[in-house]
Amino acid sequence: MEKSELAEKITRDWPARGEIATTAELGRVGLSPRLLASAVRHSLLFRIRHGAYVRMGVWQEKYPSEKVMLRVTAHFHATHGRALYSHASAARLLGLSLWNVGPGVHITTPSSVSAKSTVPGVKVHRRQLPDSAQTRISHHTLGPVRTTTLEQTIVDCARTEPFVTAVIIGDSGLHRGASLAVMLELLDAIRGRRGVRAARKVLAALDKGSESAGETRLRLMVADMDILQPEYQVHVQAAGNNYRVDGAWRDIKLALEFDGKTKYFAFRPTNEALYEERQRERELMEDGWSFIRVEWKDLADAELLRRRIMAAMLNARKRLAAVQRDDLW
Repeated sequence: MEKSELAEKITRDWPARGEIATTAELGRVGLSPRLLASAVRHSLLFRIRHGAYVRMGVWQEKYPSEKVMLRVTAHFHATHGRALYSHASAARLLGLSLWNVGPGVHITTPSSVSAKSTVPGVKVHRRQLPDSAQTRISHHTLGPVRTTTLEQTIVDCARTEPFVTAVIIGDSGLHRGASLAVMLELLDAIRGRRGVRAARKVLAALDKGSESAGETRLRLMVADMDILQPEYQVHVQAAGNNYRVDGAWRDIKLALEFDGKTKYFAFRPTNEALYEERQRERELMEDGWSFIRVEWKDLADAELLRRRIMAAMLNARKRLAAVQRDDLW
């Protein structure tokens, strides 16, 4: 079959279930293993894993995080939903914030799987977890899925992921209602095992008020700077309204804010969110507040950000001193 004919057939006969199709599903519409191999060679299909394919155009348009979710979805269909997802894969399925997480699919199983039966891209954690550490969620695209609980997932990531990555996941989990006490109990139960000491440092650094991965990264970056540290999740009043800022130096009325699109637009219409944010900033500025606004790109250069903060603090002190002088007159 010519490439153009094959491309037309794939477009016309692709199963309606979703973006991923199994070998069996594609076989039922006439795409034999030989044709599938040809489609992969011609870059018409991308094989996510053995027995699971996605159209190349769809794959290329995906963000890295979306590609990882497609890998999890492919694994889910290939294993008929029987796997228990854990670590970063559970965090993804539970809807937690993720940053700098690898593309592997993580599952936990009590069975002893031989090295020959492992699948590339799948990290198997062999351990016996009690029922209390497992849950079944209703995922918006996959339906019923088995994952580790919120607390178990955060602890697992805290033991295995880099510090900043783990704190981002933990902050998100706390914001979603995870119990810090339960997580500390989980660590106490495995005292002395690999990663427990690192996990305790992660739990000690968590802040449930953080609303995004960017806020968490900013907080951790500022914590490493040799500067006067701000308070976080600070509630202030202006024009009779109550507002919250990500971070603040109260004495000089300087606010530190992370600007992420999802922070303002995820749950409200764009126009409404923009109007409310402008009103909030205007009222705070009229009350004497100034702002340091940080975006994702600013987190790439910690020293430049430190200099920005130091300059803003200096200007805020000068402005406050000028106001105080005017008040004396």
